Order: sequence, then structure tokens, then C-alpha cells
Amino acid sequence: MKSDRGVSDQQGPVSQGLREAIDERGLTAYAAAKRAGVSVDAIQRFLKEERGLTLATVDKLARALGLSLCPDESSSRGSE
Repeated sequence: MKSDRGVSDQQGPVSQGLREAIDERGLTAYAAAKRAGVSVDAIQRFLKEERGLTLATVDKLARALGLSLCPDESSSRGSE
């Protein structure tokens, strides 16, 4: 579903978490993009909520920020 601005909703938990992590670390869009090895333009537009990110870019950015998108499989097996 599109918002009034014509951009799809960018406030999902993953998107918000990435934005917060970048902000908490005091990184610029340029610094975050360089750490992750992705396009600076993509990160700038993502932070301005003008566009989303591909899953590959989300994965690279999360890794560069020291975040995990999925819980470790071994920790979930220990509760069985």
C-alpha cells in the first residue's frame, strides 16, 4: 500500500532498526554505505525514507553495523 507521498511504507521493524542503528553509531549515510560496501545514494534515499533497500543491501548493512537479522539457529535449538 502506498502512503500519501507515493512511497511505500518504510517504517517496518527492520527498516526502523537499521535507521536507529546508523543514528546511534553517529554514522553519516556515506560512512554507513562505505562500511557496508553499498551505494551511498541508496543509503541516503533510504534514510530520507524516499526508497527501500533490497534484501542483499539490508544484509550487507546489517552485517556492517554488527546486527543480526535472524536469531542464531543453535540458540533456538537449545530450547527444544
